[in-house]
Amino acid sequence: MKKILYTAIFLAPLSLWAQEETGDEVKSVEIRVVEDYQAQVRAAHKISEQPSFTDTTSEKLPVVVRIQPKGMTIDFQPDPIPAIKLGRVKLPKLPTQRVSVGGGMYSSSFADVVFSSPRSRKNVWGIKVHHEGARSGVLNTAYDLQPAYENSILTDFQRATKNWNLKTQLLLDADYASFYGIMDTTGATALSPTPHEWNLSAGLSQQWLRTSNPTSKVPAAYRSGGVAYQFTNAGIGAHEHLAKTMHRIEVYADEAQINVDLGYQFGQYSLTEMVFEPRTNQYHHFYLSPQTQGKNGMLNYQFGLTFAGTINNEGVEHQGTYYIFPNINLQAEVLKRTLAVYGGWDGRAQQQTLSTLLANVPVISGDQALALTGENRGYVGMQGALAGKLQYRVEGSLAFVMNDVQFERDSTTSTINDMAALRVGYANYTRSRLRAELNLPMDAFTASVYSELNAYAGADEFIGAEGRVLGALLRLDQGDVHLTSNFKYVGGRYAGTSEKGIYELGDYMDVSLDLGYTINENLGVSLRAYNLLNQRYQLWSGYEVRGTRGLFVLNYQF
Repeated sequence: MKKILYTAIFLAPLSLWAQEETGDEVKSVEIRVVEDYQAQVRAAHKISEQPSFTDTTSEKLPVVVRIQPKGMTIDFQPDPIPAIKLGRVKLPKLPTQRVSVGGGMYSSSFADVVFSSPRSRKNVWGIKVHHEGARSGVLNTAYDLQPAYENSILTDFQRATKNWNLKTQLLLDADYASFYGIMDTTGATALSPTPHEWNLSAGLSQQWLRTSNPTSKVPAAYRSGGVAYQFTNAGIGAHEHLAKTMHRIEVYADEAQINVDLGYQFGQYSLTEMVFEPRTNQYHHFYLSPQTQGKNGMLNYQFGLTFAGTINNEGVEHQGTYYIFPNINLQAEVLKRTLAVYGGWDGRAQQQTLSTLLANVPVISGDQALALTGENRGYVGMQGALAGKLQYRVEGSLAFVMNDVQFERDSTTSTINDMAALRVGYANYTRSRLRAELNLPMDAFTASVYSELNAYAGADEFIGAEGRVLGALLRLDQGDVHLTSNFKYVGGRYAGTSEKGIYELGDYMDVSLDLGYTINENLGVSLRAYNLLNQRYQLWSGYEVRGTRGLFVLNYQF
């Protein structure tokens, strides 16, 4: 199973649900991927289950959860036994369908519907429909209402053959946004309401994973692959056609296994400039990453190399961009369970797309550049258990970041109706980070806390930074009652432009709460509260989050 997870393909949109095989039936469950809390303009519509944290004391899993529906064959010849009367025990039928509906403050609406198939030896299918909306909740705005809606439909079909697991996904997404805010950073009374916009997206992906191993010694084997296509319409005269393919090949050596990942991405996007006619750009993105891992005594190692490059017609600045960096990770357990030391050098490369920008900023100005973001990072740290299940981790890192995405308020150079949108820029800088974590996972009680200090140097225009971060999570499960609470404090935030210079965005604290009660095996209720301290902080200049928001949800599964 670990190998299957490790070879997951990063192609399809992140699926927040999956099929979990238990007994003779399939239970519909939600898969939640816990990530670092990232301040996003989308959070101005809803502070949903934020702030959050990363449980880095346990092994990381890929963001794509792959379930392999595979039949089990039992073949044995028992000794004869005397004839007796046998009885049957009827197992309870696990629910495969779920319906959740809710509402709350500021005319918030919520609906989540999952339909899925029972267990099948070869075929598993499912459909998830999601809706969440909010109105009002932001002070000092020109409109009484600031509606925002998120709507999506995800269909999934998996088929298992003798040697392959095939997965097909179709995603339809429609987000309705209205933005608002002040004209400058001084808190002036001049307001600039934003017209409502629709962000529409449709995607289709096909993935395949080889579940059998070669029957004879071969130098290499094809393990997994996939293709995906996505169309996005930003609603501001900008749209995008995006096609991807990625593959993994396993190369077998005498005492090691080498994995080679290679991929290709093609993008064509049309944007509307401020005063000129719409233009269409194209780019070709290539990715190649061989790596090997193993163990030598007390030392666990991973060595690899990543090459990524993009060729486009965006202009001289971003026409051809290439990154190459090593993937080195070394870890040794010095004291069993108590102290493990690690260190290495790795990096990341991501070709920015219109769809990824809209995931953070629902309303952006029409003239955007799509660059290749890259990062080289060196790190050292230690981790282990202090006493019992109390785990710790301390890590220091130094990163060199190129073309990191940054956003700035664009009230003066808007293209449509003085739209208070954000324009995209790219910053080059060096980031130093010190992070400390404590985690206590218990059967009915989980507590985590982390602290992070960041320092930035050599920043370009309008970089946003989080200098001081303190986060915590508390989870309780007591019988039919469960409670989850998140807390985060962020300080040392600033931004800057050539026109305005450097200015602070202010500190903030954010607290959320999720209280649930299971009435019976089919029915449950939950109460969710966001931004309990009613903080009026800005994510970027002029974009304030909503105030305290509550949501009551009724869950029914069958």
